[in-house]
Amino acid sequence: MTSSPDQIYTEPPCEVEDTTTEKTERFEELLAEAVYEGLSWVSSLVAPVLDSYIQGSTTVETGFRKSRMNRQDCEAFEKGLERVLRFGAKVIEYRILKILYAKLETSEHIEQNFRFTDEVETAKKLYKSKLHARSTH
Repeated sequence: MTSSPDQIYTEPPCEVEDTTTEKTERFEELLAEAVYEGLSWVSSLVAPVLDSYIQGSTTVETGFRKSRMNRQDCEAFEKGLERVLRFGAKVIEYRILKILYAKLETSEHIEQNFRFTDEVETAKKLYKSKLHARSTH
C-alpha cells in the first residue's frame, strides 16, 4: 500500500473491552500470567504447591499453567503456598504482585503486611478503573 506524503498514518483506536465479564476475564488472564512468571523464578521450590493447587482446580491447561485465576483460585494458591513455604511465601507473592502491576501498567505500593488475595482484589479494581477511564476519553 502506497501513501502520499500528505497522508498521516494514525493507529486505530485502542479497543477497550465493553463488558464487565470481558474485563474480569482479561484481568484473570493477566493474573495467571503473573503467577506463572513469579513461580517460574523459584519453580523447583514450589512444585508441591503447584501439584496441590492444580489438583483442586477445574480449568487446567497444558502442564501446570492455568489460563485464568479468580478469587477462589487466589485464596487456594495463597493458602497452599503459605502452607509449604511458610514465611517464604511472602517473597514469591510479592514478586507475583509486582509482575501483575507491571502487566497492568500501573504502580502500587504494597504494604509490608499485605494479604495476597486482598492485594489482587486491589489490582483488579485499579485495572477496571483504568479501563473505564480509557473508555470515557
